[in-house]
Amino acid sequence: SRGRRAEATAGRGHLCVVLHDVSPARWAGCVRVLARLRSLAAEAGTELPLTLLVVPCLQGVSSTPRHYLRWLQRQAALGHELMLHGLTHHDDGPAPRSWREHLLRRFYGAGEGEFSALGHAQAAQRIARARQWVRDQGLSMPGFVAPVWLTSEGARVAVREAGFTHTCTLNQVIALPGGEALRARSLVFSTRSAWRRGASVLWNSALAWQQLHTEVPLMRLELHPGDCDHPAVQRCWSALLLRALRDRTPLRMAEAAALARHPGTRPALPRS
Repeated sequence: SRGRRAEATAGRGHLCVVLHDVSPARWAGCVRVLARLRSLAAEAGTELPLTLLVVPCLQGVSSTPRHYLRWLQRQAALGHELMLHGLTHHDDGPAPRSWREHLLRRFYGAGEGEFSALGHAQAAQRIARARQWVRDQGLSMPGFVAPVWLTSEGARVAVREAGFTHTCTLNQVIALPGGEALRARSLVFSTRSAWRRGASVLWNSALAWQQLHTEVPLMRLELHPGDCDHPAVQRCWSALLLRALRDRTPLRMAEAAALARHPGTRPALPRS
């Protein structure tokens, strides 16, 4: 029945669900979000392949507990995609040079846009260190997403040169190395304060309504480990996801990038 359901919904658009900041320090929150996602997928009667954005050394912590590594390996074995999400997720680049850059890096990025102000050589070095960690753990992560989606021009060049197959920004999924882009505005919540949570619920409800009622080829729900910690936020994204699962076929980011490379075609779906 699930196979027939996928056939029925495949022509009505796609959905990509992404979990950010996967790391030992935020593992408990990741587990809570994943449990909620499994529950919602079961309620909708469908499979839900995910994309997990992995941070090797969140805030400079480099230890990798064995039980966490086994958990990561199991997620990959279950069919979820692992993507590299920077090295430390910490913006320690040079001080902002303008008020706009200050707002972007300190207010929007909250000091977590690791690649927002790095030069080419610095960005390439961090990417190399992150990829070495991936190899050391025996994992595969052919895609890359910059923390908070912020990259300097030098960092963008370093990402293209590194040999990744795909990346994304807040508004686009990008196939590499060619740079073909599919416009796909992210639904993402900010939970750092009460007013941000309230504004996020209103904004994402309106944005999701617009996407669900127009011919948007790809919806993106981008979650964070704290998105199950606030009832109003959890209720909002849970309801949006259930609605989307009725009309859209879930994809991992790699399959979404295939849509960018070959518009109008149907990407290979993840195996159940």
